[in-house]
Amino acid sequence: MKSNTENKYAALFEPMNIGKLQVANRVILCAMGGTAPIVDNLYNKNPEQFYMNCARHGAGLIIPGLSILTDKWGRPGWLDEAGDVFRGPLKEFMCQLHEETETKFILQLGAGMGRGLRANFGLTLPYFNYSNAMVAPSDGMPNVFAPELKHRALTKDEIHKLVEVMINSAELAKEAGCDGVEIHAIHEGYLLDQFSISNYNHRTDEYGGSLENRLRISTEMISGIKKRCGKDFPVLMRYSVASKTAGFNKSVLPGEDYVEWGRSLEESISVVRMLEEAGLDALDCDNGTYDSWHWAHPPTYMPQGCNLPEAAYIKNFTKMPVFVSGKMGDPDVALEAVATGKIDAVALARPFLADNEWVSKVREGRVDDIRPCIGCHNGCFGRLTRGLNVSCALNPSSLQEDKYRLKETEAKKKVIVAGGGVGGMEAARLCKLRGFDVALYEAGDRLGGAFRAAATPDFKDDDKKLLAWYDKQLADLDIPVHLNTVVDNELIEKVKADAVIIATGGAKKRIPIPGCDQPHVCDAKEYLLEDRQVGGNVTVIGGGLTGCEVAYTLAKQGKNVSLIELMPDILQVADLCKVNSDMLRDLLRFHNVQVYTGAATKEIGGDYVKFEKDGETSVIAADNVIMAIGYDPRPIEVTVPGVKTYVIGDADHIANLLNSVWGAAEAVNDL
Repeated sequence: MKSNTENKYAALFEPMNIGKLQVANRVILCAMGGTAPIVDNLYNKNPEQFYMNCARHGAGLIIPGLSILTDKWGRPGWLDEAGDVFRGPLKEFMCQLHEETETKFILQLGAGMGRGLRANFGLTLPYFNYSNAMVAPSDGMPNVFAPELKHRALTKDEIHKLVEVMINSAELAKEAGCDGVEIHAIHEGYLLDQFSISNYNHRTDEYGGSLENRLRISTEMISGIKKRCGKDFPVLMRYSVASKTAGFNKSVLPGEDYVEWGRSLEESISVVRMLEEAGLDALDCDNGTYDSWHWAHPPTYMPQGCNLPEAAYIKNFTKMPVFVSGKMGDPDVALEAVATGKIDAVALARPFLADNEWVSKVREGRVDDIRPCIGCHNGCFGRLTRGLNVSCALNPSSLQEDKYRLKETEAKKKVIVAGGGVGGMEAARLCKLRGFDVALYEAGDRLGGAFRAAATPDFKDDDKKLLAWYDKQLADLDIPVHLNTVVDNELIEKVKADAVIIATGGAKKRIPIPGCDQPHVCDAKEYLLEDRQVGGNVTVIGGGLTGCEVAYTLAKQGKNVSLIELMPDILQVADLCKVNSDMLRDLLRFHNVQVYTGAATKEIGGDYVKFEKDGETSVIAADNVIMAIGYDPRPIEVTVPGVKTYVIGDADHIANLLNSVWGAAEAVNDL
């Protein structure tokens, strides 16, 4: 008999059709960077285990990261020249996937980056022929990341070649056993998207001018694939319903008034109708462009279901199935969207990285056991933009299964975990799963450590869910938790521990600013955890991530906020993903936070702060001052002979959550 909880989510498990292809349910693992099966015309085996994990746990459809038609740096080699890859390892994997699961697999084929090509070292090294990669619909288009670099226009012959290779590659995908293809993309400001938008496309030939002409490259791809592969072979489009862009490198925030510079909702109606007429079978939707990329890669500051309203709107004008991605990982948000008919299916990417078992846990009514994605981008998109392998800050075994696979131990060691922050809780959880005799000790009266303070703002609901998830995992695993207990050598000897994992976090830095010990001055952690009341004028000292988030929190409350940072710029935080920092900067601007960089705080008075910048002294009103100047590691010293010790997280070095969680996994695997 089905449980009430399972019945609640039944709408997510109804089958659906994409053309004549039946998909078992309404939950899609959608494309994300770092999960492409074909890279530089070589097979990428690394994502296979991730795909299989998600498929075995019930994902209805998998759309992997894009396999690009030509190398993004312009080196020779078109995707349709990799026939051996399609007919060999990709076909073998398709056979395995279809034999072992009922999950469908639609290969995403990428037409190119255009002006979204990331301007890093590759654009300056002479052995890269980047003139072949620095292309756009029209001459002179500025690169998103380095606007001083201009792109050249594709020739008509190059356009025809792209269309030809797209069609040929789709045919190879069909031969490999893929269930369809998704064209990448009239989405996020990629090349086909640039062709479709008048402010990017100034061509005067048949690929520019009218909307029909601007869509021609895309419709030729769609109709060409249908002609070559058959009308029943599904063709999808990754599609941004609205560009949410006010100009070159001018982003738009939720709720902000603006004049659309890219694709408006009204124009989107015509676009969708033309794509459907060309033979398209489904729309895989979001919003945004690289100029406003927090819509396509929503960080923690974006609301749940941020792209749902536009996708639901466009569904009214098409018979095609419509999917949507973007902060849809809450099962109740996903359910409401599908059950009410706003969309046909929910598309999840990062939630699957955080928890490969998302679908089976929802089906079984175990939604409280889903490890939530918190929108940090530390393990996924942030690593991708730095040229590192993609995984998850909270779940390092995603796409790194061999390295982080837990093995049950035969040596039943007794382990103490000192510190009940996220790193400590993760270490205790993993120890118990491996079969160790583990106990968790926390010096304070609550678990969560510094992360509990970080989770306090109203835009950190997913952080709160993560803390609740850890509470449940520790309880379900029956792990002893000792609060208000400091781990020292006496305790270690008393319990006869074989190993100690030190996750004691950091201690706040102290800078001797005159006046910093007054009652109206507090640390950021104290402000967040103690719900301190502040006056109308608040100064935050320290422009790192914590300081900027505190300033944003205060500004949302209507406070007059000033932010003072000694460095030349705010948010100079190692490994902070650019999409997160870009949006936070925009939020500070939108909420009129006064930011003073390169400024040294000299004095805190009873109702003012004095600082020096460029040799000049300024005074600003301050009813309250909040210090956000960082932490120093605070490990404990273990001198008991024969006890193995591991120092993880901020106790070792101050960094982000990934450092704590991955450090816990590495320590436990080494035990």
